[in-house]
Amino acid sequence: MAATDLEAARAAIRADHPGYIDQQNPAFRTWEAKGYEQARALLARVNSYDSMVAAVSYYIAGFEDGHLSYSSAPARNGEPVTMAGWRLDYVDGAYRVGAQLPHWPRPLPPLGAQLLSCDGMAPEQRLRQVGKYNDGRDLPGVYHDLASVFTSLDMPGEELRQCSFRTADGKVATFRQDYRQVPYADFKELFKTLPQAQRFNAYSLQDGVLWIRAANFNPDRAAAQNIERMVEELPRLQGVRSIVFDTRGNGGGNSAIGDRIFDAATGGLEYDKTNLDSVPRIYAQWRVSDDAIASLESRIARMSAAQGADSIDVKWVTALRDSMRKAKADGLPWIEQPGSAARLTRADIVARNGKLRRFSGSVVLLTDENCASSCLNFADSLRKVPGAIHMGQATSADTVYIDVGHVRLPSGNHLVMPHKVWRNRLRGNNEALQPDVPLQVNMRDDAAVRQAVLDALSR
Repeated sequence: MAATDLEAARAAIRADHPGYIDQQNPAFRTWEAKGYEQARALLARVNSYDSMVAAVSYYIAGFEDGHLSYSSAPARNGEPVTMAGWRLDYVDGAYRVGAQLPHWPRPLPPLGAQLLSCDGMAPEQRLRQVGKYNDGRDLPGVYHDLASVFTSLDMPGEELRQCSFRTADGKVATFRQDYRQVPYADFKELFKTLPQAQRFNAYSLQDGVLWIRAANFNPDRAAAQNIERMVEELPRLQGVRSIVFDTRGNGGGNSAIGDRIFDAATGGLEYDKTNLDSVPRIYAQWRVSDDAIASLESRIARMSAAQGADSIDVKWVTALRDSMRKAKADGLPWIEQPGSAARLTRADIVARNGKLRRFSGSVVLLTDENCASSCLNFADSLRKVPGAIHMGQATSADTVYIDVGHVRLPSGNHLVMPHKVWRNRLRGNNEALQPDVPLQVNMRDDAAVRQAVLDALSR
């Protein structure tokens, strides 16, 4: 299974991924060849479903692309998980024990205990090893997310022997690690208490502060209707002195949603457009392939169900699909996405007398480590507003490859595949956005976050 999925994943990447024919990124093909050989070398160690997944994911994770991943759930069929009986969480700046399996035959570290080290490695050193089978990007947010699978065994021979913890009484305790096969249903029980980021769109106006929660750019029909109400109501609000665009929990989706919310709240950004033709453009290209066409077809169906067949978004994607079909018939490798933007920094916008059309107060962008994909595009736009303040945590990051579809592999698992590449984007490849004002609070505590933002604004 590992061998056939690895072969099929490689073939799909060659046939569909923009990076494979991207002459601006020769490193992609370097890993495509080297990573494949290294993944092949892991096949002899495969002895379980999870090590099968690890062999394939090692190849995929090495591209360090958050939009390229191996979706391993469909073919599992209840296969057991080998793990050490407890779950690690990242909580308020520390790695702590978040859950335990009951009736484990050896003593487990107590709930809430802070992990100090395992076999002489600090937590993030071990998480780098975990990352090579899951997500190869060297980002704090990636390590924090991978904490939940810290005690799962990816490859035989990589078991931890013992780990040290600081317990609630301040003492250091060491626990020998005991790996066992666990029924998949029991393993899933460990995750029922895992805190989840809240993804919704809403707004409130209190004491002159318009707080806009913009956390769901991938809406179902109900959420899409809520967005329509928001963009209709926001321009009519009175007495707004400050706007906070709160993107906590936003992992991406449809960039047009962020644009609509921003424009409804502020009127959009205007500036002197003299001689814009001489400024380099930011634009996107799609790699032409059968799977890219199939992905657009699937997106049209989903968006039609959520928004209605006559929505602006559905019409836009339909036109893109038709262009892709024509390019395929003509034997072209790329099509350019309709629309582009001048490559302007905030300093350029200021020099061109930039301002918001309908708002002159303070603007805050609030992010956490979940902000990726179209959330990052939204953040890029907001950070161009003269005087805007970025607060919260550093964002996640993505490569220039984006807009995913799914390729079915022989096992029944899927390869999540980007089909589009940005050109001349201001934000670099896998570059996280750093806040102007870091907030040292629990980013899931709404009251604490609001107070921290208001305190920072008052200063």
